[in-house]
Amino acid sequence: MAGLELIIGTYEQFTAGFKVEPMKTDPSRLHMKEIFSTHNHTASVRVLATYGKLLASGGSDDRICIFDLETGLLKDEMLHHNGTVNCLAFSPKGDYLFSGSSDGKISAINTKRLNIDKTWSNAHKGAVLSLDIHPKGRLALTLGSDMIVKTWDLVTGRAISTRGLRNDPKYHALSLIKWNPSGDSFVLMDDRMVDIISLEKTHSSRTVKCPSKPICLCWISDTELAVGLDDGHLMMFNVDDGDEPEKIPIYESRVKAMAFVRDLLATTSSAGDVSLWKIDGKDFSEICTTNIGCRPICMVVTEADELGLHKYLQQSEDNKDEVRKQLNRIQTIGKVTVETEDPIREASEQPRSKKLKKNKRSALVNETNNNGSTPLPNKQKDDSQSTPKGTSSTQKKRKLASNMSGVWEEEDVVIEEAELPKKAKKHKAKKLYSTEQ
Repeated sequence: MAGLELIIGTYEQFTAGFKVEPMKTDPSRLHMKEIFSTHNHTASVRVLATYGKLLASGGSDDRICIFDLETGLLKDEMLHHNGTVNCLAFSPKGDYLFSGSSDGKISAINTKRLNIDKTWSNAHKGAVLSLDIHPKGRLALTLGSDMIVKTWDLVTGRAISTRGLRNDPKYHALSLIKWNPSGDSFVLMDDRMVDIISLEKTHSSRTVKCPSKPICLCWISDTELAVGLDDGHLMMFNVDDGDEPEKIPIYESRVKAMAFVRDLLATTSSAGDVSLWKIDGKDFSEICTTNIGCRPICMVVTEADELGLHKYLQQSEDNKDEVRKQLNRIQTIGKVTVETEDPIREASEQPRSKKLKKNKRSALVNETNNNGSTPLPNKQKDDSQSTPKGTSSTQKKRKLASNMSGVWEEEDVVIEEAELPKKAKKHKAKKLYSTEQ
């Protein structure tokens, strides 16, 4: 478990990495050591995704940052979206990064050339809230604020099925969709329950009501789910049996994000707590915990030592000082804003009563925050929004039945052959900077 790295995105616009290491005073105990942090977004970091040595972050500033965790370099910034980047997912081979945004678009980014190979400009009639790639890489699921779930064939680029849920009384406000590890079922998260859909049965195999609002979830195995709740509890249950879910109190504030690797579960709270837990059968024990002094939004876990990450931190102290001097000269582009609440999922919630600790990073954001109206850089124009040649004005999508009961219907869609947008202008390579003095 030593050598794992927890990477966290925050409201304060920072992305920070914490490595699990043995304590110097007692090697039998583990602690989390902050090894890097970066301030490449000018608004909250909404989503993170990782594959091998690549780390991608998406923010409320409409941009996507792609890092190389081995060298510490910022490889590129993508500015093709015109809305908050809500979801990112790498393909199983890591050759593509898929993004979904509040502008209703889905894009496929080639991670080798750092080009946008495909854009679905009208993927949903509203924000794309969640996106997940099938473990075999051929299919993708997307969930939109239009309460429609779509299945995409990534080989042909077509939406092959849809499911309208707006008129289904079971669902109220869906926010997340995720395949299980084998890809034979997926879970939908609502603000009142979680619903597991079996591909074999083509309908819901189990619905579990939550005692408080579910905020995040992850699969522990093909049949086991862990759900983080608004009241600080962790709810765990097996999809196949009818047993009541087990509720474990782990925080006093909401469980904000979680990730699972091997037999280890990482969790964060809205108060800044970050914890690592070991799951051994029915045993659930805490390994280490810390408070980062910021408000987490998202998290990923990577096996840093096995992947050979952060080799740049092993360079001499003189070189590290030079890197810090260069980073001090980097100018932040755009207006810096500090968000107090999640604009998508928490707009109707009351603010927390407890005051959170503020570290040097959040103080820095407050100092740079101003009331100016400096615009963000101009976004790349997407020519794919224009009507493709040969498309008849009489072509219409088949209306979704209002009484759909879990059956996936083929959608009569017009495929837009989007022209590849121009690649966003590359910025000078930046490095993640170490917090070590």
